[in-house]
Amino acid sequence: MGDGTISGSNRDESVYTGSSDRGDDSRSDDNRRNGDDSDNGNDDSDHGHDDNRGYGDGWEELRQQTLRRDNYACTRCGADDRTLQAHHIVPRSAGGPDELENLLTLCRPCHGVIHQHNSAFDDVRDDAPLFPERTAPDPVARLRTPADQCCTRCGAERSDPTELVAWTDVPASDDARPAPPHVTLCKPCAGLLLECDLACEEAALTANHTISVHELAARRPDASVRPSAFALSQVAVRREPRTLRERVVDDTPLRFLLNHRGVRLALLVVIGYVALFVVLAL
Repeated sequence: MGDGTISGSNRDESVYTGSSDRGDDSRSDDNRRNGDDSDNGNDDSDHGHDDNRGYGDGWEELRQQTLRRDNYACTRCGADDRTLQAHHIVPRSAGGPDELENLLTLCRPCHGVIHQHNSAFDDVRDDAPLFPERTAPDPVARLRTPADQCCTRCGAERSDPTELVAWTDVPASDDARPAPPHVTLCKPCAGLLLECDLACEEAALTANHTISVHELAARRPDASVRPSAFALSQVAVRREPRTLRERVVDDTPLRFLLNHRGVRLALLVVIGYVALFVVLAL
């Protein structure tokens, strides 16, 4: 695992319905027995609205089948010593069925990762590991927050967690602002920082897979020449341009005009209209 260590426990089903490493005593006994997917009785409404269908008499058996199939462990982080819940891949609020194929086992913190806007998980969400397990199913294979899915240097969003690494020993900025607990980086930008920033060391990088320094170095040329305008000062390093385009566009303010897909499309539309006007005027 890239963030945190999960220890094993005896697989007594009572553990999975009644206890949590964050003190789930505030949850009602009925919710614990029924295995509700969230503390408000509706797991898959991102904003916590009630689902009029209810869970039904067969829900507990279906939930137990889900836990047994997943070996009583969270499918995102692998934890088997936390309160486990059954998560609907297609939300019930969107018509997702109460069927085994539509359910995955999640610990409560990881369930909160999937439901970012459900305040019922706010007290435990930060307990989820930063990275999912390498073997996590696609529907739950995401980092702890949406911001963690984006490279802190270049701003590129990576849907594949194996394309990201985390720098966990970030120094304070030059203006003495407190350092974040971690920053996530795409592999090209991580390779660039390892080369250019003495504060960034291999030992301070973590991921949900084995980090190869040789791979990071090989992908370093793919890093953007300039960091994002919103990049933290700790990662705002510049890559030396190699080509004429990089020197003329990527290393100058022209990059804001020509490297944005929407702007490029708008320019093409304008050029097309101008060309059409010229043709019609002839």
